[in-house]
Amino acid sequence: MASCLGCCCAPCKPRYRRLVDAIYPEQPDQGLVKANMQKLTFYACSHPEKLDRIGDYLVSRLSRDLYRLRLGLVKVSVEAMDQLLQSCHGSLSLNLFVESFLKMVQKLLETNDPELEMLATESFVNFANIEEDTPSYHRRYDFFISKFSSMCHRRTADRALSRRLRFAGLRGLRGVVWKTVSDDLQANIWEKQHMEKIVPSILYNMHDKDLDVNDVGDESDSCALGAGAVDGEQTATDSGSPKALSDQCLRELMGKASFGSMRSVLQPVLRHCDLHNLWIPPAEYAISSFRAIMYSIQTQYSYVVIQALIGHLDERGDADATTRIGIASVLSAIVPIAGTSIGPSLLEIFNSLLRHLRSSVEFQLSDACPSAEKEKLYQETLINAMGDFANSLPDYQKVEIMMFTIGKVPALNEESMKRSDAFLQHVLVKTLLKVATKYRTGYLATVLTSSFLGPLLKLAHVDDAKVRLLTQQILHTLIDRHANLAQLQHVGCVSDVAELQLTVEKSSRADQMFMKKNMHAILSTLYRSATSGGGVNSQANMDAILCTLSLLCVEVGFDEVLVELFRLVFGLQTSALDHTVRITAQNRARIHNLVAKYLNLSSQLLAIPALCQHIQQVIKSRSQRAHPALDLSSGQPADDGSGLETIEALRMDDDASLLFDKAAVADALRASGKDVTRLSMPFAAKATPDSLLVGGSAAHTVTDGGSASLDMSVDSSPGMSRDVSRRNTVFTAGPR
Repeated sequence: MASCLGCCCAPCKPRYRRLVDAIYPEQPDQGLVKANMQKLTFYACSHPEKLDRIGDYLVSRLSRDLYRLRLGLVKVSVEAMDQLLQSCHGSLSLNLFVESFLKMVQKLLETNDPELEMLATESFVNFANIEEDTPSYHRRYDFFISKFSSMCHRRTADRALSRRLRFAGLRGLRGVVWKTVSDDLQANIWEKQHMEKIVPSILYNMHDKDLDVNDVGDESDSCALGAGAVDGEQTATDSGSPKALSDQCLRELMGKASFGSMRSVLQPVLRHCDLHNLWIPPAEYAISSFRAIMYSIQTQYSYVVIQALIGHLDERGDADATTRIGIASVLSAIVPIAGTSIGPSLLEIFNSLLRHLRSSVEFQLSDACPSAEKEKLYQETLINAMGDFANSLPDYQKVEIMMFTIGKVPALNEESMKRSDAFLQHVLVKTLLKVATKYRTGYLATVLTSSFLGPLLKLAHVDDAKVRLLTQQILHTLIDRHANLAQLQHVGCVSDVAELQLTVEKSSRADQMFMKKNMHAILSTLYRSATSGGGVNSQANMDAILCTLSLLCVEVGFDEVLVELFRLVFGLQTSALDHTVRITAQNRARIHNLVAKYLNLSSQLLAIPALCQHIQQVIKSRSQRAHPALDLSSGQPADDGSGLETIEALRMDDDASLLFDKAAVADALRASGKDVTRLSMPFAAKATPDSLLVGGSAAHTVTDGGSASLDMSVDSSPGMSRDVSRRNTVFTAGPR
């Protein structure tokens, strides 16, 4: 009777159930009955209203087979569901079928059987690649995010199995991102609770080297990939490398992030680096991760990443110096990638970096600082970051940055400063120099505006000799337009100027106007720099002043500037001979040598025989009869003058042949056709740089010797290009 009942019930089953039953083989290991599967597929496509029932029935069969451990039949159910998804993805009833499909995948993942977990992951990834034609309003993936994230951290005794499970977990997370981001009606994948699971799972596999012993080079190779390198799933799948796939996952995630969701991804990245001590220098992992992020996001969002790092630096302000150095190193590494996209928040970002610099300076000088050396290294890293930051900006914004920085230099108007302010002054001038080296000057007036030049000239004669040296170096890099700085930086008493291979061009009308307006301010500052602070200047300071004089001679050496430079050096010679001026004997010798080196260089550039003969004769006489500290016959003094105690030891007072004669120089210049009227006037430096910068109309410029007319016509064309400039060009003997 039971057999008869069975024979009667089978035909009574709905047709879709009979079709589903037919796809299962008699023996579990025989696999899916393909012919019957084709019939089921045709029926599902022809009767889409039955699709949800087919899905429910397949799930019930799978649940029963799982309970009875018939794994072969479980795989048949999974394969059948996959094929139906592929064939019926355009059906209006697909949403209900997908619910059954996700229920099936969840049941497989809940078994905690590695093989079934990987089978479920493969099925889910296939589903994620399907573009659904009908929207879903209520589908959620919370369970899958949690499960795939846990698989990404799986560790087992079998290293190969652990590797496969992690790889499967990453693929699953990648599938969730694809499926949710592609449909705005899906659950919001960018919510905090989701990102705090997805992002750490990805990052963990990027830096965990326990399982990726064969992945050497993955990290460095991934840094070279751009935002377009997100379609390489096949490569990562073939290699089975969790590290390579995690890098791709991070890039894809950042590439899909909008402006509003960017921070929800960045915060877990920052927290992950904190928890795993990944900021510790050289911070290779943190740098590679943030480079991958910068290459993946939309260019206009680059500043958001920089702001997030700076904000994290704010939060970790009390952290160990090594951590802060690591964060600053990451900033330095990614700023060039951002390029000009950081323009909208330029001053805000730079102000934040300067604020951190000031805080570090104050902390270094406090008793709470455990290591001044580490704090100094942190400051150097910040300064380098700011230099790299400025290098990625257009020139006009570099000028803004320099003006902004010099405005932050403390207590320029005060005679005495606190120790912290003095130290900060030194650090900020180093920062200013770093930015200045990234700027290429076109016209001097463009960068050396009155609001920038005034404070800069003040810095050139402060008490701190290191600050004075750095300020001169800033002037060097801004004045030098023809790559002459390398040859003039430590120029000696050269016997043939042609050996220096200098590039000399006629200065533009705009530069001539600038020098006529600001020339005496600059030269007065150079005079005060050489003689201020009791004349305590190292040889490096004197070389820097000589370099500035030489660059002015080469870059803007028209007649009026040349005459004023001669006035300045004769003024320096007079001060070195004056017993009433507070200058040490050693520094008097250095001033005499500075004057000799400059006159030797400029006379050869002018190519006036009488002038060259006079200069060479004085230099020769000094080598024979003066103190060895003044012997420049070999290019540099034979003695550093460290043993000099009195001015009389220089043997200059009673022998006029050891001094350069202003009258002889004036006669030589006059014979060459130059106006030397002002050369007879003694050089007198003004008291403060502020009073030297003439404001208002530029119709004329008042100097210490009267007024000089100023041509208001401006040559708007830039100077000749470096490619066609004349090397070893000497100044013409006649008027320009």
